[in-house]
Amino acid sequence: MILGLFSLVFTFFSFFDLVVFMWGVPFVMLWLYRSYGGFFDGVVSVDYLSFILVFVCLWIYLFSIFSMSFSFYSFLCFWCMLFFLLYSFFSINYLFFYLSFELVFLFMFVFLLGWGKAAERLQASFYMFFYTMLFSLPFLVFLLGCSMLSPIFFSLFSLYYSDFFWVFMLLVFMVKLPLFGFHLWLPKAHVEAPVAGSMVLAGVLLKLGGYGIVRFLPALGGFGFSSVYFFDIIFYFGLFGGVVVCLLCLRQMDLKMLIAYSSVVHMSVMFVGLMSFSFLGLGGAVLMMVAHGFISPLMFYLMTSCYDIFHSRSMLVLKGVLLSSPVFCLFWFLSSSLNLSVPPFMSFYSEVSIVGGLSFLSFFDWVMMFFMCFFTGVYCVYMYTSLGHGSSVLAISFLFNLKSCLLSTCHLFFVLLYPFLFFCYF
Repeated sequence: MILGLFSLVFTFFSFFDLVVFMWGVPFVMLWLYRSYGGFFDGVVSVDYLSFILVFVCLWIYLFSIFSMSFSFYSFLCFWCMLFFLLYSFFSINYLFFYLSFELVFLFMFVFLLGWGKAAERLQASFYMFFYTMLFSLPFLVFLLGCSMLSPIFFSLFSLYYSDFFWVFMLLVFMVKLPLFGFHLWLPKAHVEAPVAGSMVLAGVLLKLGGYGIVRFLPALGGFGFSSVYFFDIIFYFGLFGGVVVCLLCLRQMDLKMLIAYSSVVHMSVMFVGLMSFSFLGLGGAVLMMVAHGFISPLMFYLMTSCYDIFHSRSMLVLKGVLLSSPVFCLFWFLSSSLNLSVPPFMSFYSEVSIVGGLSFLSFFDWVMMFFMCFFTGVYCVYMYTSLGHGSSVLAISFLFNLKSCLLSTCHLFFVLLYPFLFFCYF
């Protein structure tokens, strides 16, 4: 009795510290940013984009630490990943940014290989390593060659080989987003990764691809004809790929694979906003990165809580959760609604802003955008109703434990007020 009371008090105090961090750190960071307006000291640079993504990164890492128990080596790997991730957001040098960017995925490879749940983690890890090595090595050679040349030779080099720069750069970051066709490593990595790995991978690491595109786009001043043609190709690649992945989501029976594929859909919409080269498209893409960085980790966390009870990810087994645990189903409904981009939350405004920046589309392109938005709504509704309703194969009645309930409440409360704190304040 005394031990249980002590555990309850300790849980509340730990989450009190979490709430203090949740509200204290944003206001401190806002005050510092408003006072100094960002800074550049020759080594690191902080602007508005890196500022908000760093805070998302810190919150998701804290959320991930509460989600599972770590060993010493897994915790060390986790924090090394955080260190290089923060350096990626703060780095101003293209070569150092690229090296820290790849080291983050190297530590994720080690984390997945060492602490994955099944033997298939070997295949998932090497899928991730193969895609990273195949598409990153040419760009690394290009960056090393450019950094070793003198300014005169570099100007000539960038003049005659700028098209290769764009191709190599965009292929690297398209794999990390990932877009359809480069996405095969992502569902495998999500399925085999522990819950903290899935949360960090979906919430933070996928945003490095979009952040890298934003940082590298000003590297060259003008576009040649072939560059514009290449941008048109990858724009429609992201647009049509998003529609195809929406259709893939409708036929998924594995709940974790469904959430992983939904990340590909959101990153495709974000990529379309970036490739619009408009102010509204860029703002909507940043909002989409932030919104998805909050929503997707919560869905993985809730799915893992359900998996710990039913010991299955199959949507044929996970039925009738509304009767067995209404509190869990409430959180699942809220997370599915946020994933659906219902108003007035920031995921809704991100899609409205992206669509507002696509004024140059033809009628056929708008039809594709309509199908993408429509099928996104269909699979989100399907994901909620399939889990919450129906008759359960297993007669299990479970309680959503206090830790999971408090952690989900803190996260959801923070997600709903994040636009007020950061975007409305500015």
